[in-house]
Amino acid sequence: MRQRSRILYIAASLAILAASFSLTARDVAASRPARSSTGAWIPAPAEPGTAIPTASVAFGMRPYADNTFYVVAMKKGWFKDVGIQITPAPYGLKVTDAVVTSLLLKGQLDVSSEYCPLLLPLLKTQTVLKCFGFVDTFQGWAILARPGLHLKTVNDYMKERLPFKQALRKALQPLMGKTLVVAPQLSARPFVQIAFKLAGLPLPQFEVLDDSKSLVLAKSGRIDFATPEGAPITLTFEKAGWAPLVSPIDLLQNVRGGRGSAVEPLGGTVGLASRSDYLNAHQNTILRFLSVVFRTIAAIQADPGILSLQAPYLNSVAGTNLDARGVARTLKVLDPLSNFAYQANYCGKKNSALYYQYVYDSLLKTFESQGVLPPGKFQPDDAIWACQVYRTLLDFQHRTTSLLAALSGKQLSTSQRSLVASARKYDGWFDFLDAYRFAKAASK
Repeated sequence: MRQRSRILYIAASLAILAASFSLTARDVAASRPARSSTGAWIPAPAEPGTAIPTASVAFGMRPYADNTFYVVAMKKGWFKDVGIQITPAPYGLKVTDAVVTSLLLKGQLDVSSEYCPLLLPLLKTQTVLKCFGFVDTFQGWAILARPGLHLKTVNDYMKERLPFKQALRKALQPLMGKTLVVAPQLSARPFVQIAFKLAGLPLPQFEVLDDSKSLVLAKSGRIDFATPEGAPITLTFEKAGWAPLVSPIDLLQNVRGGRGSAVEPLGGTVGLASRSDYLNAHQNTILRFLSVVFRTIAAIQADPGILSLQAPYLNSVAGTNLDARGVARTLKVLDPLSNFAYQANYCGKKNSALYYQYVYDSLLKTFESQGVLPPGKFQPDDAIWACQVYRTLLDFQHRTTSLLAALSGKQLSTSQRSLVASARKYDGWFDFLDAYRFAKAASK
């Protein structure tokens, strides 16, 4: 176990971050004055011609299933298909939450995988880090109980026809006066706080341990309750018989979502982070990078067996022992990946519980209410550029579709037919920027 000083330090941090989740998104919007974002995504024009420019991207990956699936694209050569070389070879840099922010700010990384809500508290001291792409809505946490305790989950109680809140209270009551082992990262803490608040119960005591250490103690029967940070670790606990007393999915499925919902902060997304100066100096590289991301997600959803390319790398950085089926189950149950079409739930559908403005407004208000951020100073777009970038990709997609439709049925030269074929190929790869460039060249 950690030294008392470490526990007190984390406890102090938790006291600051403990959220009052009764505030609604409507309250947030009403209390925050209109203002411009600290910078904005500025799309660049498509390069002339049809040659694919080359670029090196220093890329870091956090040690989680939904943060390392990019290895599939690296092994398949899909980044090279759009002119991108990942550095350091062959798979970029292994990073942790403890160092990734520093590496991005120092320019030692251009891009990193990231849990985007973690960028919000940083706004107090810097406004250059941006989440520029969403890849999934992370649901990989759970409040877990040791098998020997023989405890029932919220779903077990609901099968006995108890209403959800009563079932939740009964599932979490065994933690009263007990210790819950949590990771040093604060990502899962809002979930734990919301669960106990909805149950009408006080929080348990927290003991802070890295996932790898909590897993070792769990295997030796030395801890009773845990909420790991990483989805593969959560899955490893569950495979060992630990009971998931409650998960974010349980809350999202049984509590009203959308604007003003108590579970709104659980809509936080995993994605990609970079600096605003890098993003606005390498706009088209970023679009090509994201095209590979969406191509990879589509391939995984079409054939989960392709995750055999990811599994060895994930196991090496996360301490897990998963095969392709294990990684696929992790992603399906805990980290369902969001394909290109699904991005509309974050960026286009204002009635979606995942609409980024509502989710991140709620998270900002939480940090404001606890003194982490000054009231009314920041808006979601100060840290979240994912939807701005997505709309740029969408625009190139629409322009490509229009050009190809205009060419359909026309008498084309051999050169034009070749350009159209290339446009369709890149369009199928979600590289709508280069698809547009080939379609435009074919139109001349």
